[in-house]
Amino acid sequence: MAKYDERRIDVTKFVGIFAIATLIFVIGILIGTAIVSMKESNIKESEDKLRLELIDLEVQQELAQTNPCNNYFLYSLGERLADLGNRLTLLENQLGKTNKDIIELKKPYTLLEVRHYLLIKERVEQCNENYTTILFFYSNKKEQVSESERQGYVLGFLSKKYGSERLKVYSIDGDLDLGIVGALKSNYNISYMPSTVIDDKVFIGFHEKEDLEQYIN
Repeated sequence: MAKYDERRIDVTKFVGIFAIATLIFVIGILIGTAIVSMKESNIKESEDKLRLELIDLEVQQELAQTNPCNNYFLYSLGERLADLGNRLTLLENQLGKTNKDIIELKKPYTLLEVRHYLLIKERVEQCNENYTTILFFYSNKKEQVSESERQGYVLGFLSKKYGSERLKVYSIDGDLDLGIVGALKSNYNISYMPSTVIDDKVFIGFHEKEDLEQYIN
């Protein structure tokens, strides 16, 4: 009788442990699903906000063309463009560099970058200003992404060192299927990435900050 009771207790104990383990597993799945759902919702919200701000920035750039020597357009638009770029990078880190939504968001952003770049070049010529523009062509392809990221860190350092009053870096995904990207690469004979263009002088591959800094006005 004692052995029977002991076996019964063991079975009851086993069932109890199994039930608790199952409950924990189910709760884990529910929590995981909720987190994923919240993350997807936040990402979608971020994408929608980015699209709206891209349109707003495009309209402001249209207005900037009427007065290229206005400091507001030089610094404010440049800073907003940089902020959008940082948020786009954050989304890219969450979703992955090859995510289709990220690639599609990059296209209007890149067009705005190029338009701002042309505005700045026009300003330098018309307003007689001492300003450095840098076009940074990078690639997320496996064989080039590491070198591109290293060069990006160097240019980020220079951007912070000199500030938006003296220097602006435009980071362009050289693999984007955009006519303007192809035209710029052709114009500067870019056949390898990363490549950096400082005031029309081209640097192919990775370069340390000391190599690039001497060409900053």
